[in-house]
Amino acid sequence: MRPDPTIWDWPLRIWHWAFAAFIVFSLYSGLAGDIGLLEWHQRSGLVLLGLVVFRIGWGLWGGRYARFGHYFTTPKAFIDHFRRRGERRAHTSPGVALAVVLLLAAAVQIGTGLFTTDDIFNEGPLNRYVSNEFARTATWIHHRVHWLVLGAGVVHLTAHAVYGFVLRDRTPLAMFTGRKDLDLPATPHFWIRAGVTSIVALGVVLTVTYAGKLF
Repeated sequence: MRPDPTIWDWPLRIWHWAFAAFIVFSLYSGLAGDIGLLEWHQRSGLVLLGLVVFRIGWGLWGGRYARFGHYFTTPKAFIDHFRRRGERRAHTSPGVALAVVLLLAAAVQIGTGLFTTDDIFNEGPLNRYVSNEFARTATWIHHRVHWLVLGAGVVHLTAHAVYGFVLRDRTPLAMFTGRKDLDLPATPHFWIRAGVTSIVALGVVLTVTYAGKLF
C-alpha cells in the first residue's frame, strides 16, 4: 500500500476549485452593490446550482472518500481531533462538520436565489412560479444566508493556514495533489461516472434556465 494514497479523486478536485471560484465570484457580484453585475451574479448562481447537483451525485456514487458515507462524525471525535487522539481518517471531524455546513448553506443560498426578486429589475428564474409571499421569504433568506457561506469559507481558509504555517502539515496540499499521508486504499477516479453526473447536472441547469426564460 502506498504511504500517500490518492484520497481525493480528480473529479472531486476539479469540482472543489470550480465551486470555490464561483462562490467567491457570486459573493463579490452580489455584495458589490453594482447593478450591472447582477446578471452575472445570476449566471454564476446557475453554475453553482449545477455544481451542487454534481456534488450530490458524486456523494452517492463518486470517488471512495467523496461519498456521503464518509461524512460522519461525533462530538467525541470532534474533541479528540483537537487533542490529537483518535483514528486518522480521510476527513477530519471538524472538516466533516465544516463541509456539511458549507454545502448546506450554499444549497440554501442557491435554491432561494432561484425565487428572489427586488421588485424592480431583477428576479430569479423561477420567481414567476411562486407566490409573492414565498418570493419575499426566499429573498429574505437569500440576503442573509450568504454570511454563513462567507463565514464557513473564512474558517476553512484559516484552518488551512494553521495547518500549513503553524503545524507544518501537508493537509492544505491534498486538494492539489489528491494525496494524504494515511494508511488507506487509494480511490479510483471514475471518469465515466463523472461524465454522466456532469450531464445530469447540466440538464438541471438547462431546465431551470429554459423554464425561467421561455415559459
